Amino acid sequence: MPNEARIKKRLTNKALHYLGRYASTTARLRQVLHKFAKRKLETAEPKDIEDAIEAVIADCQKFGYIDDQNFIDSRIRAGRIAGRSERQITQKLLQAGIDREMAQTSLNAHREGYAQAEWLAALIHIRKKRLGCYGKERDPDPEAYQKQMAKLARAGFGLDIIKQILSIDSIEEAENLETEYRHNMPL
Repeated sequence: MPNEARIKKRLTNKALHYLGRYASTTARLRQVLHKFAKRKLETAEPKDIEDAIEAVIADCQKFGYIDDQNFIDSRIRAGRIAGRSERQITQKLLQAGIDREMAQTSLNAHREGYAQAEWLAALIHIRKKRLGCYGKERDPDPEAYQKQMAKLARAGFGLDIIKQILSIDSIEEAENLETEYRHNMPL
């Protein structure tokens, strides 16, 4: 049976190895360490393992190896640049183990600092998915228009943005808007 120091050392090594390869949240690191302990430290006392996991996580936070707020901020920026709506970004953050309140607070702060964020994401999305002015049909029939609206709604964009984005007439206008919004985007 491994002693407490040995348990903590093995868990620390696992945490550092994992964090060296992946950006992570506190919740995800906790899952990884529990899974590792279940496989590799099965003879250890559960209380010792739990105490060691919490100590390793506290050390990683203290040294800045994991920072949930930094993780959230980087995922919000990356999501916007990838053309994801706030709803999609929220889902990704929840899947990463971030609690809903923290995710919403960060998204609200990002929105206050950058009002065109959802617009920029929608413009990028229609370009990537070849919708609206980027589509094959310049003036789609009502059925094709409804399909495009449905695709954008499934991507998590609101009806007001969907209607305005699909009303853009030319690729040049969409590109100019995207360039303007990217230029104003905080780093």
